[in-house]
Amino acid sequence: MLLVVTVLGVQVLVLLGSAVTFVVTAFGAGSLAGSLLGLAVMFLIFAAGVAAAARGSWRLHRWARPAAIAFELLVIVFGLSVIGGSLWLGLGCLLTAIAVIIGYFLPPVVDAYNRALAD
Repeated sequence: MLLVVTVLGVQVLVLLGSAVTFVVTAFGAGSLAGSLLGLAVMFLIFAAGVAAAARGSWRLHRWARPAAIAFELLVIVFGLSVIGGSLWLGLGCLLTAIAVIIGYFLPPVVDAYNRALAD
């Protein structure tokens, strides 16, 4: 579970950093400022959701695993769409998303969730 929560935490930090970058860039963007601020809000919402999923995963809440996996599927789609323009961004997205999905299906994690459900 440590792998999953750590990677989700890194994704939260990247989302927050991106949101801050959008806000800073919006100050000199003229007519694009509204769009950049909208993206910043969207990334903040995603960061809050991923942070909640990471915390819920650490506490073995049932809802956290499907929520995180759904987000990671979006990250995979995003990674595939940008890999042609930005190889490192695309690979980073793909590798972190795959690490989280595989992490959730490792036998010790599945056993921990099954024990938590039985309680």
